[in-house]
Amino acid sequence: MTDADSNAAELYRRHRPRRFKDVVGQPAAVAVLEEFVRSGTTPHCLSFVGPSGVGKTTLARIMSRKLGCGRQDFTEVNAASDRGIDMVRDIERRMGLAPMSGPCRAWVIDEAHMLTRRAGGDAQSALLKILEDTPRHVYFMLCTTDPNKL
Repeated sequence: MTDADSNAAELYRRHRPRRFKDVVGQPAAVAVLEEFVRSGTTPHCLSFVGPSGVGKTTLARIMSRKLGCGRQDFTEVNAASDRGIDMVRDIERRMGLAPMSGPCRAWVIDEAHMLTRRAGGDAQSALLKILEDTPRHVYFMLCTTDPNKL
């Protein structure tokens, strides 16, 4: 990584929005998410879809904080590099545990379309079962640039 790459990475990390009101260019998505929080009707699985750089992962992180998820109960997984049935089994094992620092546990699965190499593979099938039977205190946020592969 060059110094310029390092500086650019630091810049976007430093200026990444941490609150809904700081998000630029996604007013409809922010309004829907704020209404979920306001009304207490947040689904236990949310899908964030769009091209790279539009704020999918950022919105998912903000949403997990809005739900009251503490740092110890928040897990972010990059399915492009950490994928497969073992990763899903680990989530399944941990999701039944009570939250340690807030009312809920949350998983953000970035690049969710890459859980397996082919759509409908073992990891996706195992995750589907989890998503269909999620405990009350667990939230999943799936971020993807290619929803057709889910």
